[in-house]
Amino acid sequence: AAAAQAPPFGEQLAALVQHMKAVKPLLPGMILQTLGAAMLLPILPTFAEERLMLTTSQYSFLLITGGGFAVLALVPMGRLSDRLGKKWFLIGGFLTFAFALYMITTIESLWTCLFWAMVLGVSYGAVLPAWNALLAQFVPPGQKGVGWGVFSTVEGLGIMLGPVIGGIVADSFGLTVPFYVCAALFLFIGLFYLWFPKRLFR
Repeated sequence: AAAAQAPPFGEQLAALVQHMKAVKPLLPGMILQTLGAAMLLPILPTFAEERLMLTTSQYSFLLITGGGFAVLALVPMGRLSDRLGKKWFLIGGFLTFAFALYMITTIESLWTCLFWAMVLGVSYGAVLPAWNALLAQFVPPGQKGVGWGVFSTVEGLGIMLGPVIGGIVADSFGLTVPFYVCAALFLFIGLFYLWFPKRLFR
């Protein structure tokens, strides 16, 4: 019965397109954050070996440390963003992520590397709950599957293009330049949402 009462697909698609127009302010964050992170995927192992002089086990421990701190931060950061508002968790997380990415290019010891991996993990833990909550506000109530599919497709463009761009930049300008580019992208996202009206985050 529910299926029989559903509006025609054309009407659903038109309503979805109309609703997605409101998502335009989120597009820079949706594309650039996945693009920036994906840029580093093809060069991280080489960067860790040649610039940071890390062994395979040290590199693995570094990834576990960053990921572990991200997981630990998700729930408390999510609760705080619900209580205090999403805007400053997004802005602070993006700006801190940008600064930590830049600092990784300057480190000279394993302990310093671990510290900035922790900072990256916590900043990601601050961004992710607030970002997902913000996206959820723009999902059409009766089209959650399609809405999230559209969001995932847009973010997937960054994931698809990022490794290609990161590899080209690293081959052309050196291993540290993709980190600078990625840091600049996250800096731009943070400043963009700093400028954006508060009504977006309600």
